[in-house]
Amino acid sequence: MSGVGSNGEENVTVGMSTACFYNRLYNEQALEEMGRMGIRDAEVFFSARMEYEEPFVVLCKDICDTYGITVHAVHALPIQFEPQLFSRHGRQFEEALGIYRTVLRAGQILGAKNYVFHGATHLKIARKLTLDMAFAGERASLLADCAAEYGIALCYENVHWCWYNIPGFARALCAHAKSDNLYFTLDMKQAAQSGHDLFDYIDDMGGRLRHIHVCDYEISAEAGVVPRMPFRGQADWRRLRQKLREVNYGGALMLEVYSNNYGTYDELMETYNEARQFFAD
Repeated sequence: MSGVGSNGEENVTVGMSTACFYNRLYNEQALEEMGRMGIRDAEVFFSARMEYEEPFVVLCKDICDTYGITVHAVHALPIQFEPQLFSRHGRQFEEALGIYRTVLRAGQILGAKNYVFHGATHLKIARKLTLDMAFAGERASLLADCAAEYGIALCYENVHWCWYNIPGFARALCAHAKSDNLYFTLDMKQAAQSGHDLFDYIDDMGGRLRHIHVCDYEISAEAGVVPRMPFRGQADWRRLRQKLREVNYGGALMLEVYSNNYGTYDELMETYNEARQFFAD
């Protein structure tokens, strides 16, 4: 929830993604649980094709209305179709675009203002990634303008196994994009997994940073980058809070942790409340 902190300024909104319940609860169950927990700001992370369809989305909308939950963003299961949105193969692109529009319609029904977007992947790590930024910008503009038709902002997320896996991509993309509906999502753990500084991503996104996934991480030589609950890892939270104030960030901070990062829902709620208090101070 948003509010006014001790500095007299309006705080950002701290919410929770249904992704926190992945493989514990289905999305409709997760929204019910979040409602009972007192969560009133949410992101819906769709986890199956059937969840994009209107009957399911209306069910989720009814649950949100019952508990007074505001859905700030939707997130598709991206590997299903988002890479093909950058395909030069006509049939692949048109098919993916149809699915994309279905998800946008789902977001519109839920009242979401943001679509968290992974885009194309970089899975062939044996090959050096060379991007045609003119094409990427043109296609991203088309997709952003398409999202605008539904009253939703396209928020391209930094993901270590996708095209946006290094700082500088956002600036380059915007330099070749004409849409004014292209924004960005910052993911804290993905920044660490990419091997780049979190704050370099914030600078790269500039005034188009619109949505944030909140979590923590631990870096070890044996296990690599391991996600952790907020304030339980190595992220520099005080610096993050200060940086967001410096750039006048006004979007949402969505708790997005893996379901094996916590034991009980009480522990999850405790961390959520800790995050709310931290960003209110």
